Amino acid sequence: MKIEEKNGNLIIVDFNEFEAYKIAVQIEKEGIEFYKKLLGNTPQGRVNEIINFLVTEEQKHLKTFESLLLRLREDKEELWEEDDLLGSMDYGIFKPYKNIEDLDKFLTDPKKAIKLGIIIEERSIKFYEICRQEVSNPLTKEEIQKIIQEEYRHKQLLEDIAKGDAK
Repeated sequence: MKIEEKNGNLIIVDFNEFEAYKIAVQIEKEGIEFYKKLLGNTPQGRVNEIINFLVTEEQKHLKTFESLLLRLREDKEELWEEDDLLGSMDYGIFKPYKNIEDLDKFLTDPKKAIKLGIIIEERSIKFYEICRQEVSNPLTKEEIQKIIQEEYRHKQLLEDIAKGDAK
């Protein structure tokens, strides 16, 4: 599976459901890490409550994608072995920072951190929308659609914080 971003759109060649779920698991793990780190740099109050909520939501999504991967492994033989796909992905698509040190630099400026969170949510939504279109199982499509809707809500919450409307 090859993933590229062109003109703001994600292009996926040779979609592979196993790989997609593994990428989704990684996206959610990184989202959890991002929001937990952000918690340490936000003041107590409503913003902190929202970030805590986002951590919990990303943990739910992680469990869902792990479950989808497990279910798929029970139904189909996985021909793709763990290799460097996740490590070789273009970080600009899903992770606009290259390492934790870079992430820590964003977190010192709450406005930049919130904008980064919005970007991460937008890119996750794009990826999950492609996954929903490509999978064949109707139940799986519904589960992914639910996550997409929740990711849109996360993006809106972050936009509210950025505008100062999170009170």
